[in-house]
Amino acid sequence: MLETLRIRNFAIIDEIEVEFHPGFNVLTGETGAGKSIVVGALNLVLGARASADVLREGADRATVEALFRVARPSRRLARLLESQDIALEDGALLLSRVVAADGRSRAYAGGKMTPVSALAEIGDELVDLHGQHDHQSLLKTERQLELLDAFGETAPLATEVAEMVARLRALDREIADLDRDDRDRARRVDFLQHEIREIDAAQLIPGEDEELKAQLHRITHAEMIHGLATRVHGVLYENEDGAAVDAIDAALRDLRELERIDPAFGDLARQLEGARGIVESAAMETRTRAAHIEFDPETLDTVNIRLALIGDLKRKYGASIDEILAYRETAAREVDAYVRRDERLDALRRERDELGRTAQRAAGDLSKKRRAAAQRLDRQVAEALQDLGMKGAQFQTEFKETALCGDGVDHIEFLLSANVGEKPKPLRQIASGGEISRIMLALKAVFAQADHIPTLIFDEIDAGVGGATARKVAVKLAALAKSHQLICISHIPQIAAAAGAHYQVFKVTMKGRSVARMVEMTDTDRVKEVARLLDGTVSELSMEHARDLLGKKL
Repeated sequence: MLETLRIRNFAIIDEIEVEFHPGFNVLTGETGAGKSIVVGALNLVLGARASADVLREGADRATVEALFRVARPSRRLARLLESQDIALEDGALLLSRVVAADGRSRAYAGGKMTPVSALAEIGDELVDLHGQHDHQSLLKTERQLELLDAFGETAPLATEVAEMVARLRALDREIADLDRDDRDRARRVDFLQHEIREIDAAQLIPGEDEELKAQLHRITHAEMIHGLATRVHGVLYENEDGAAVDAIDAALRDLRELERIDPAFGDLARQLEGARGIVESAAMETRTRAAHIEFDPETLDTVNIRLALIGDLKRKYGASIDEILAYRETAAREVDAYVRRDERLDALRRERDELGRTAQRAAGDLSKKRRAAAQRLDRQVAEALQDLGMKGAQFQTEFKETALCGDGVDHIEFLLSANVGEKPKPLRQIASGGEISRIMLALKAVFAQADHIPTLIFDEIDAGVGGATARKVAVKLAALAKSHQLICISHIPQIAAAAGAHYQVFKVTMKGRSVARMVEMTDTDRVKEVARLLDGTVSELSMEHARDLLGKKL
């Protein structure tokens, strides 16, 4: 529901902040006081087109903020908020619109700047505005089908049909993808098979390129390795001037002599014996390794050829052997899928044909149920229109059969003949603001439980209404207010008296300029306002009549 509306520098409004209540809220006031300006400001924050003309003279910007309390967001609203990364804070959602003097505007939802188109979509899920403005969901044919399904309790079946059709479309795309450009695919598969054979022929081993590079380095440095290894072996083991092992042996002899004198030298002797073993082992290992390395032109050529082959494969298929092998597996899967495509195509076509028959039967069943529900709906809406003073009005749900789609096989549109003898025409073609409001009230009364939009605004609903019909309109509004929040602009005392909360819009003069004001009225002020609506003046008789009207329970 709409909880708070704040308007600054909009037309003749300098600043208004008002809190609305659940249930039935009514706005009254003299003609030209600014009631429709309030509705226009609300329409702006719901995504209507902005213009610099809305700014109060002398202001650099106009601002409208609307705070909504959302107990349980509809699925569509939840998806819209998620797509814009907007979170509800304790069930509250703040929508804002700022219009600059140059006509440019900014829109915000939940404190985040939002495209105006997204703001309008969010607004469509929060408010239905009936009158001469744009937020009238029932004028949209897709919304009409949704409401018919809700009214006729066919929504679960409609969802099943939509899911089946979505699966059919996915199957169609997969079949077309497999069936498309077959000649080009055959050429690609031939090329992939050539690439697979080329990779397989190389018999690659992960990491072998690095090992080959190390081997190439050793071969090209064989002479240096031999020279250095010989020197290392000599210094450690066979140096004529005294090898390291000889020096260690001499030191060991002296340590063993010391050990006989003082056993404490035994640990040192054992440590040196270990060191001698390490030196001797290092000398032998150095000589052994060097002995296996020689400059062999044939081996060098073999290594170079192998590295060149791997390099060529890297340029074609990946930066490493692992990437080359991964490419090979991907190519093999594509080839395998192509080889098995005929089998896959047959299976997909069988599934598509079977699902198509099932979906067609379900859509036919859905259409029958919709048509039965439409007959009940047409009758109930026509009765509601009669109650609202539209004598002779006829309501009709028009069906046109379509090819199977996500909505089934039905395209529907609500038609209305407002007067006897008139040809029914779509609701969107009805021009009269007051007439639209009463039609929408009739529809909303019938759809009360099916319609998830929480706040309804009726502007000019009382155009051409009076007497007993005004009483019936008030009864309908009061009943609808039990399931929705209503905000209604009215000049009719019966409607004003039926509301749970009553606001007066009026103009005052401040510093030589007209300024609109809006206040929620107390009981005493409300009696005076209803009396004014009854007689145009406030007298003892009209006050008594107003108190009587306010005291009645609808």
